[in-house]
Amino acid sequence: MEQNFEYINKNYITEEKLCSITGITKDDLSGLIQNQLVPDASYIVTRSIKITSPLKDEFQSEIAERYFSKSCISIVEKNKELKDSQQYKAEFKEKFSQLLMRHPDKNFAYHNIFSNESPDQEKLNEVFESEWSAYCEGIYGICTLNSTEEEIVKKEIAVKKLMQFNAEFSQKPLNTNEIEELLRLNDEFNEVANRFAPYQRDSSSRGKYLDKTLENNNLDYLVKKY
Repeated sequence: MEQNFEYINKNYITEEKLCSITGITKDDLSGLIQNQLVPDASYIVTRSIKITSPLKDEFQSEIAERYFSKSCISIVEKNKELKDSQQYKAEFKEKFSQLLMRHPDKNFAYHNIFSNESPDQEKLNEVFESEWSAYCEGIYGICTLNSTEEEIVKKEIAVKKLMQFNAEFSQKPLNTNEIEELLRLNDEFNEVANRFAPYQRDSSSRGKYLDKTLENNNLDYLVKKY
């Protein structure tokens, strides 16, 4: 528990601090989140408090503290005066789509929606809505370093490339060229991906697709530590 809290406390900011830095109230922040202008908290830390006294009485309560990605500071600053949430979503979608379509390894992304050079627009819309929902829920505050459109695209591709690599090479020792490829994939993933809290590391994309592969190939020194 202590290591998890240390990670969250070091890498995320509380609701109170986010509001203080950006000069808004908690009600303002709640409104921005509800209008999908700011992602929701990525972690909620709940503490149980018990008070006793010599009078043989006691009081128990729980305190829940919401922790946001530090990237939310700039997002709040950008959007706190914006009234049209659809404008923000449309700009986000346009940038996401352009970054995805220009990426040299786009064919790895989203179950090969680029099997034809131009993606099926309906499928692309479905992909974006899924990613937008994850972004608004604060999931990319957990998974990526800065929750940007570029990082969402790059992480998707990095994960899919790791999955393909593992499917092809997991049953045999790697040769020199394959080790070099794994090192490149490690760099691509680390360029955009977060470490995840210790309790969720094993089940995360980092734990499942990168950490285990590095360990299995005697590259433990490359596994990101806390």
